Formats: sequence, C-alpha cells, structure tokens
Amino acid sequence: MVINHNLMANNAIRSMNSNSASASKSMQKLSSGLRINSAADDAAGLAISEKMRGQIRGLDQASSNAQDGISMTQTAEGALNETQSILQRMRELSNQAANGTNTTDDRGSIQDEMNQLTSEINRIGNTTEFNTQKLLNGGIGSTDGQKITQATSADLKSGTFTATNATGIGAKLTVDNVTFDFANVGVSLSGDTATTMVNKLKDITSGGTKLSDLVDVTNNSGKIEFKAKSQGANSSVTLKTTDAAASNVFGTTAAASTITATGDPTLVEKAGLEATAKLDAADKTILKGDSIKITVGSDSAVTVDLNSIADKTYNTSNSDKNVSKAAMSDLIKDVNAAIQKAGLSDKVEASLSKDNKVQFISKTGADISVANGTGTPLTTLGGGFSAVKNVSQVVGPGAEGSGFNTTFQIGANKGQSMSVNISDMRAAALGITGNAGQAGFSSANNVTDGTNDTKQEAALDVTTKENASKALSTLDTAISKVSSERGKLGAIQNRLEHTINNLGTSSENLTSAESRIRDVDMAKEMSTYSKNNILSQAAQAMLAQANQQPQQVLSLLR
Repeated sequence: MVINHNLMANNAIRSMNSNSASASKSMQKLSSGLRINSAADDAAGLAISEKMRGQIRGLDQASSNAQDGISMTQTAEGALNETQSILQRMRELSNQAANGTNTTDDRGSIQDEMNQLTSEINRIGNTTEFNTQKLLNGGIGSTDGQKITQATSADLKSGTFTATNATGIGAKLTVDNVTFDFANVGVSLSGDTATTMVNKLKDITSGGTKLSDLVDVTNNSGKIEFKAKSQGANSSVTLKTTDAAASNVFGTTAAASTITATGDPTLVEKAGLEATAKLDAADKTILKGDSIKITVGSDSAVTVDLNSIADKTYNTSNSDKNVSKAAMSDLIKDVNAAIQKAGLSDKVEASLSKDNKVQFISKTGADISVANGTGTPLTTLGGGFSAVKNVSQVVGPGAEGSGFNTTFQIGANKGQSMSVNISDMRAAALGITGNAGQAGFSSANNVTDGTNDTKQEAALDVTTKENASKALSTLDTAISKVSSERGKLGAIQNRLEHTINNLGTSSENLTSAESRIRDVDMAKEMSTYSKNNILSQAAQAMLAQANQQPQQVLSLLR
C-alpha cells in the first residue's frame, strides 16, 4: 500500500476527463444540429460538404437567374404583343384605304393615323427596357462578349515572288489606332513563304505592343488572315499598302490601296463595298443624265440614273452644320431613291459614313462594284465629288446593332449559360418605314422615333389605292416578323421554366447528400451524450472512493 501516488484516483480522473470531453462534443453537436462543426470533426467530410454547399448555393442562384430571365423575356414579349396589335390596326387601315369608296381626304385622315401608329411602334422599340437595359432597339447588348473574328484577309500570291526578298515593302496594319509598320519585315517569298511571313509578322511591335497581342495572324491555305482580338462595334483593322510590292504581297488591287473592316463579325460578313466617294468642300451637284452602274455578285450590271430631270445642287458646304447635314441626308435619300427606281433597293443601299463618304453597301452579303455610266471603274460621282481611291469593306445597315444580346447564367458552374437574342423591333427593321419619296412610302418624313417630335422616317403611303394595297403585303411581312420573335421569346420562357424545375430537383438532391455528411443524427448523438454523461458521473463517484483509499493507512499507525 502506497500513499505518494494514488493510481486509482489518477485512473478515475483520466476517465472522468475523457467522458466529460466526449459529452461536451456531443452537447455541441446536439445544440448546432451538425455532425461536423470544425475540420477536426471530419476533415474529408468537411471538404466534400463545402463543395456541395457551393454547388447548392450556385444552383439556387441559377434558379433565381432563370426566373429573372423569364421576367425579361415576358417584358419584351408583352411589348411585342402591343406592337402586333398596332400592326394589325395598320393593316386594317390599309385595307380600308384600298377601298375605292374613300375620298382623298378620307385617305389623308387614314394616313395621319398610320403615321402616329408607326411612331408608336418606334417608341415601344426605343423605350422598352428591363433593369435599364433596352430590349427592342436593336443592339444595346451587341458588344457583350462579341469579337471581330474575321476582320479582313488578303491573298498571298504564290509564285509571284520566287527567290526574291520582301524587305522594305510599303504596308502598314492599324488595329484600334495602333499602327504596325511592315517595312522592316525581311522574308524570302519562295517555297513556304506564307508561313514564314506569318511568323515574321507576329513579332512586329509598335510602342511596346506586339501585333500578336491585338490580332491573330494565320496562314489559311496561302491566305494571310488578320483576326482582331478586341471587342465591340468600334474595333477596326486596316491594312494600307503604299507601293506596288506591298500591293502584290497582300493581294490588293493597286498600290496605295486600303482594306478596312469594322464592327461586329456577322455584319462584316454581310457587307461588301467596292467604292466610296469622298465629299469635298464644295456644294454637291448631280447633273441631269448622271448615272452609275452597279453590279451585285455575279448579276449583270444595272444602270442607275441618278438624275433624269434637271441639275440639282445640295448645299453641303453651308457653315450651318444643321443645314449641311440636312443637305447630305437629302443627297443620300435621292441616291437611294434612284437605286429604288432601278430595282436594286433590296440588294444595295447608299449611306453616309462618319468621314463624309458616300458608301454603297451590299445588303445580301454579295460583293458589289460601282462603275460610271459607261461601265468603267467609278472615279467620280457627279460634280463636286473627289476621285474614288479606296476599296473597303464596312458594316452595312445593321450597324446600329444586331439585336439585344445577352446570356443567362442558368447553372452553378462556368459555361453553364444560354444566349438570348432579341431582334430590332422598330419600324425600320420591320420594313414599315423608308426614305421619303421611296416607292411605297410617303413623299415626306412623317414618322418620329417616339421620344421626340423630329420626323426622320417616311411611313407606308396609303394616300392612293395602289399604295394602300401594296402596304398590305408589307404589313403581313412585319406581322410575321413580330409573330416569329414572340414565338422565339415564348420558347425561351418555356425552356427557362423547365430549367428552373431541373435546378430545383438538383438542388434538393444535392442538399440531401450534403445533409447526410454534415448533419447529426439527433437520436444517436443523444444516446452517446447520455452514455458519456453517466460515465462522467460514475468516474466522479469512483474518484471519491479512490481518494478515501489512502485513509486506510492511518489504521496501521494506531
């Protein structure tokens, strides 16, 4: 019997502490409802359950995103419902105007209502928005995540430069206002010269910026392609050659040529431009008898009589910018009216560029060429125009935008999204407005954009029986476009509703799996707590007994 070390008491203390610690952990689990309250409880289980929690929260947010998407499409579809009602009323009015019982005054009143209804369609298109994003005006979201994937390209003429050297060719590439000079690119253009030249071009720098940082330069079956990496409709790539050598290398038609591509890739591919005429400082005059010949794709050349009545001068040099701008607009309208009269309005359109160039734009995707009345390449366009120097490809009438584009994040992870496009639903896009004097439309602008009183478009003309009858087919086409767009939006809504159902099911199942890992079994844990609590109390009782054991030594000393 010893008294310096009470081994039984030590054993009782250890057991009591162990049972108390276990009871404390059980109490923590019971109070929180979680089996894993810290990484120490189950390190692997914690890691797995945290990933599941991230997925669950992502699925729940994706469901909310999809619901927001439904709200957006419902907003757009609701606006188009009213647009379609207006179009039906306009068709009804056109049908009424086509009836021979109406007088000129009657048709004038009908025309007034047509004008107002068309302006209202513009207002709906320009003002319908969801969360400050305009949905029907044709392009507010067109720059989101889009690139110029095929900016421009030029053929490398194989065999032309056998065993020669291209060092010192006069060519420059400008990408978003950064210019790269090709003058110091040394390459032998024999054999596989296209690939060799591509590698040289990639390493050119300008102000510390490498060409390959802004564009992808590739050899595509002997064709050198420059593909812009920048985003947005304002991005551009311009290849300018300044001498014959560079012209031959890059396949341009002549020295001092410029090839330019700007804007969204789908629009670039749809637009072909063969000639531009820059407006000089003087007033512009189209002489009686002036004509041009326009060729679209492989079609035969069509003669367009620009002026068959009398010389007409446009006051484009007026110091008042409003006057000169109006004169330029009149000039473009008259050229388009001539194109309309020649039967090419569905294939070619004239417009005025930002730098005051008359542009002839392909509307079908086919390349176009413009020549003078005798068929030779166009160098002037009536009096007051400077020579045509550049060959370009530019964005066509769709430059205002390819429609509202956005994506809905409908999954928990990257890449789980769907793209949505809502087309331009304003009057011009529906084909129910045109240029003043254009066949089938009013002789003067009588339609506003719906947000102000400026009349900038011409409505369908119903002041004659013939035009009113023609307007019926135009309105049928417009109604069909709106119906198609509404059908697309309805399909998107249905898809998103199924998406929400699927996300809810996935979230529920994943929550169940996470619960099995993370949550505590209350009945089992309560049983464990009771056991540890009883054992702790028993250890306390035994400790009291163990502490009494050394007292027995005193009986030996009596």
